[in-house]
Amino acid sequence: MSANTRTSTQERKGDVLLPIKGKLTLAYALSGVLAVLLAVSSVAGLLYGSRGLYETYPAGLVGQDVITLLVGLPLLFASLWLTGRGSTRGLLVWTGTLFYFAYSYYFYVIGGFNALFLLYIAIVSTGLYGLLSLLFNIDPVALKARFDPKTPTRLVSGFLVGYSLLFALMWVGLSLSSAAVSTQPDEVTHSVVAIDCAVLLPLLFFGGLLLWRREAWGYVLGGFLLVKMATTGFTLAFTTALGTWWARGIDPFNAFLFVLFVFMAIGSLALLVPYLRGVRGGRADLSSDRVSAARSRLDSR
Repeated sequence: MSANTRTSTQERKGDVLLPIKGKLTLAYALSGVLAVLLAVSSVAGLLYGSRGLYETYPAGLVGQDVITLLVGLPLLFASLWLTGRGSTRGLLVWTGTLFYFAYSYYFYVIGGFNALFLLYIAIVSTGLYGLLSLLFNIDPVALKARFDPKTPTRLVSGFLVGYSLLFALMWVGLSLSSAAVSTQPDEVTHSVVAIDCAVLLPLLFFGGLLLWRREAWGYVLGGFLLVKMATTGFTLAFTTALGTWWARGIDPFNAFLFVLFVFMAIGSLALLVPYLRGVRGGRADLSSDRVSAARSRLDSR
């Protein structure tokens, strides 16, 4: 077999090659288990969340259950179906959806112990390892070759880096102001700041930077981070509005966050659509001399 036709064992779906390096059996299995766990958790939350199951931030967790059933699970099923039909766009949406669930359900784990505590741990673990299984099998150079050169990568990059800096400024300012007056933020805010600053914001910043430089992994991160931000922005806008209605009062800071989350959801979705449209189908790009040379440079680093 010649070097030009050796495509790092990319999986064939009809006459289309997915930009992957191995089988996705484990990722499919974990995603199936995840779907079942999410359905059980969400139904239980809607039935018993406001009756004592959710002691910490019940409005937010009940709102998350609603979004999981109405948006998250359909998005997961759609991405699985599209990937099964050989869609690179579906593959990117799948990674972002798994990251969204693993990240969101972290707040259930730290939100206090209840009868479903082990179920929440299983959701986070299943989503995380499903995501890792996908990322380990994606061929970033082959995926990059699928993108049209006119894809607005610089615009997406600026959006990712800009939001990472905006939230970093907010959370650092909140932390310093709390320390200056010897107070502590509430438990929910504390948890959000901790995981955002440790995981999400660095990922947004460096993912955007890689995409700005048109590095192969930047194209992978750009796709799944846009999916994560669109779903998270929509979820947080909904849960913030639900919390305001639940409390029968409008807090100025929550009103500001609501507007911020709405813009995050709309901006992410507005960029995700042309980003995914920039993905081209076909086999030729995956076996070209240019792709083989790019893969060799990536492997040599």
